[in-house]
Amino acid sequence: MTPLTGPRLHPRPAPPAAGPAPRLGPAAGGRAVLALARRDLGERQLIRLPLLLDLVFGVVNLLVFLFISRVLTPPEAHRLLGATTYFDFVAVGITFMLVLQAASTQLTSRVTREQRGGTLELLAAQPVPASALAVGTAAYPFLLALLRAGFYLVLLHALFGLHTARADWWGVVTVLVAGSAAMMGIGIGLTAFAVAVGYGESAARLLIVGLSFLSGTYFPVAALPGVLPTLTAVLPSRIALDGLRAALSGGAWAASALTLLAATVLLLPLSTWVFGRALRIAAARGTLTRD
Repeated sequence: MTPLTGPRLHPRPAPPAAGPAPRLGPAAGGRAVLALARRDLGERQLIRLPLLLDLVFGVVNLLVFLFISRVLTPPEAHRLLGATTYFDFVAVGITFMLVLQAASTQLTSRVTREQRGGTLELLAAQPVPASALAVGTAAYPFLLALLRAGFYLVLLHALFGLHTARADWWGVVTVLVAGSAAMMGIGIGLTAFAVAVGYGESAARLLIVGLSFLSGTYFPVAALPGVLPTLTAVLPSRIALDGLRAALSGGAWAASALTLLAATVLLLPLSTWVFGRALRIAAARGTLTRD
């Protein structure tokens, strides 16, 4: 008598172990940068009232220093790096540092919001290089910073009496672009700090105040004590300010532009690497999404 048997069971092969998502190539990374920039440009609430308030704040700052310059006794002309008046000197510094402050604080606050909303964790899980994520997030604030700088310079020339008769405008544009690119590396470094530690907005404000003081925004760096004038010569913000003032006064600006490009080549890869490390640290701690 043949015993009754049930259906013969065949064990299924075990599924392959899950590995990390494959990372995309440079072309896909470039598309990711453009996609992130378009995302930020599509958010109209980032452009309207905050941008208007930033512009009003900048104009008020320039007006304050315009009246201050009328009661100050300016130092020797050679100490103003070619600027005709003290207001010409300080207006360029305020223009550059105001837009960098807006870009840096906007960038860190954006990343902080994305951490709180969980968006950063979703972006970090995509097969996109950390460098593309960092540059794509920073692209919009620093592009807007360039447009703000152009607006302030036009306003200074048209309404505030900025002397531009000898200006080399190609030099002004070149130094502005190169300086913003170099400072983007510092902005991405601040973003990494915000991701890994928090308090990014406070750190951004503190850093911009320090750079303003050490880079010759409000007074020539020759007035700094001790060896500080020599030590601060390596700061991208000081190099950019010196180059902008030289370009607006018809002086030599090419060396400043080349130095800023070299700083960009050094700072951008380093800062994006640090940003990638910050993402991994935050993921290990479970803080990619913060309350």
